[in-house]
Amino acid sequence: MRFKKQSKLQLSAAIGTACLVVSCMKTPRTSQPVVIKEDPTKAIARAKEIREKTPVKLAEGLQMTLWASDSLAPDPVAMAIDDQGRVYINRTHRQKNSEFDIRGHRDWMTESIGLQTVEDRRAFLRKTFAPERSKANEWLRDLNEDGVHDWKDLAVEKDEIWRLEDTNNDGIADVSLRVLEDFFDEVTDVAGGMLVRAGEIFVAIAPDLWRLKDTNGDGIMDKKTSISHGYGVHIGF
Repeated sequence: MRFKKQSKLQLSAAIGTACLVVSCMKTPRTSQPVVIKEDPTKAIARAKEIREKTPVKLAEGLQMTLWASDSLAPDPVAMAIDDQGRVYINRTHRQKNSEFDIRGHRDWMTESIGLQTVEDRRAFLRKTFAPERSKANEWLRDLNEDGVHDWKDLAVEKDEIWRLEDTNNDGIADVSLRVLEDFFDEVTDVAGGMLVRAGEIFVAIAPDLWRLKDTNGDGIMDKKTSISHGYGVHIGF
């Protein structure tokens, strides 16, 4: 009887511990479709207001109009246009906390110059931001909120690609769809150049050049393939 009672107590403790662990786990961030819509009438008024407040002197014969406001296209890095006239932009969240300017870390410079591969860079970051050095790296934001300032905080923030469209052909974009939210390895650079061809997107996000494809026609890029690898080896700016 004592053995059975002890076994039940151990089982209860194990279940309780498991429940505690599960309850503390956070759901991973996943790429979900996000759509931003702007009322066409308000979009026209906003475009006029922004244009009137923009002090640009144009040469004779030229005109300038606003096609999309920053509510649909915040902080773009690169832009590409498909054969249907839709505009794709990419943007990054990684430039402040997940990617570094070597000019702010001159003590890294010599070692950074010596890096020869992407895996060298990964090893450097994991050494520099090792968990046991958390106290010294408190300036690095604890983005995954695990209480430790380490290299895992470099693998949280993601880059994005958005598609802007003028759905009513009034000359002003009114819908923006996030077609991708991805790229968050600790060695991932910020989003760079982009090209749209035949329904595919080619985007440069070191250490890779990626081909993105929508395989089911819902507008979301659900397949990515690295077609070239090995860029962004050194800590740059």
